[in-house]
Amino acid sequence: MKSDRREAPTLARDIAAFVLRFLAISIALYVLFYLFAGAYYVRLVALIAGPMLSAFGHSIVLRGVQRIAEDISFNPIVFLSLAAAVGRIPWRPRLRGMAIGTAILVVANAFTVTSVFVASYRKSEAWWTGAEILDLTNNFFLPILLWIALLPLRAAFPMKRRLDGASVSDPASRTDPSSDPQ
Repeated sequence: MKSDRREAPTLARDIAAFVLRFLAISIALYVLFYLFAGAYYVRLVALIAGPMLSAFGHSIVLRGVQRIAEDISFNPIVFLSLAAAVGRIPWRPRLRGMAIGTAILVVANAFTVTSVFVASYRKSEAWWTGAEILDLTNNFFLPILLWIALLPLRAAFPMKRRLDGASVSDPASRTDPSSDPQ
C-alpha cells in the first residue's frame, strides 16, 4: 500500500515533465520551422503533390501551396515534439519512429495539398469538404496515432500490473481479491 502512495507523485512528476518538454520542444520546432525550414518543407510537399495533381490534369502552383503552409506544417511539429518529449525510450527506436512518422506526414500533407488544389480547380464543394476533413484528420488525429503506433510507449510509461491483470494505479483494484463475495 505504501508503494502505491510513492508511485503517484512519481507518475505526476513524469507527466508534468513530459508536458513541459513537449511545450518547450514544440515552441523550439515552430520557431525553427518558421525561420528556416518552412520554405523547404512546403517545397518538399509541393514536389510530392505535383505528380498526384497531374493525375487530375492540373499542375501545382507553389504560391498556392505557400498559402496553405500553416495547414500542412503543424502536424510534423506536433508529432516530432511528442516523440522527442517522451523519456525512457532509447534514441535509435525514437529516431526511427520519428523518421517514419515524418515521412508519412509529408505524404499525407501532399494528399491534402492535392485535394485542396483539385477542389479549387473544379470549384467543387464536395472536394472542399473532403479536403477539410482530410486536413483536420492529418493535423489532429494522425500525429497522435503515429506517435502511439511508431514509438515503444510502454517503455516510456511503465505500468505495474498485479497478478490478476489489474493496474496498481487503478483505485478499484486496491481491494483485497480474497474478500470478493463471489
